Amino acid sequence: MRVKLDSKNSKSWHHFLRQRDFLQIIDSLNYDKNKKILEVGAGDGSQTKLLKKYFNHVVSIDVAPSTDAKDIIIADVCNLPFRDNEFDIVFSSNVLEHVDDLTKAFSEMKRVLKNDGKMIHSMPSHIWKILQMSLGWIHSLKKISYKLLNIKLSSRANPDDFVHLHGKKSKNRHLTDKLLGLIIPSIHGTSSNHVSEFLRFRPTYWEKQFKENNLICVKKYNLFLHTPYEFAPFKFLRIRDFISRCGFASVYAYELRKFR
Repeated sequence: MRVKLDSKNSKSWHHFLRQRDFLQIIDSLNYDKNKKILEVGAGDGSQTKLLKKYFNHVVSIDVAPSTDAKDIIIADVCNLPFRDNEFDIVFSSNVLEHVDDLTKAFSEMKRVLKNDGKMIHSMPSHIWKILQMSLGWIHSLKKISYKLLNIKLSSRANPDDFVHLHGKKSKNRHLTDKLLGLIIPSIHGTSSNHVSEFLRFRPTYWEKQFKENNLICVKKYNLFLHTPYEFAPFKFLRIRDFISRCGFASVYAYELRKFR
């Protein structure tokens, strides 16, 4: 079953996308509200609030949260401060592509996960990467045009919405870096270049990582189609949904279990 596309509860396109992805995953799971959940990479806490609507026991971590929420524990996924077999579900949204040591991260997540538990991880797809590279110049042209015409960009997007695992705001860049960034988009994750990032975002890469770390991929979810840029936010939702059903999704989610 797919998520009702007219049930958006956020003015932020970024938050709407995360909310929509999460609801589609939840809709496909046979979940129990009393399960204990570990959220890895809480960021600004928006998805933490959503998790708590569906589960009674939610523990959220981030190495440097982009919010001052007191209920987010400052911790690294590669060194989790929890007991063995403590959680029923380990959940992350657009986090693992920012982790340098995936082997250590998977080892720690498996350690705190119950033997019959599951992991749910969503990451950008290679489709997202193609859209980032092919449409970046249009986004840059839009920014330049709006600047010249003294038009403000959409208020739906906030730079703090896009902080990743480390929750750090972007530093001031030199002029040359800014000019180059108008032509070539920045690397999204931990890859050294765009080619390796494209290869890393493919499902085959992640399926190999799961297998090498003794995890079984039970199911892959095609979540939604969107660009890294706010092109026509909240528009063409049904068309986007149909295209994503055909496999051309910007984000894939993977449901994993430990080898028994």
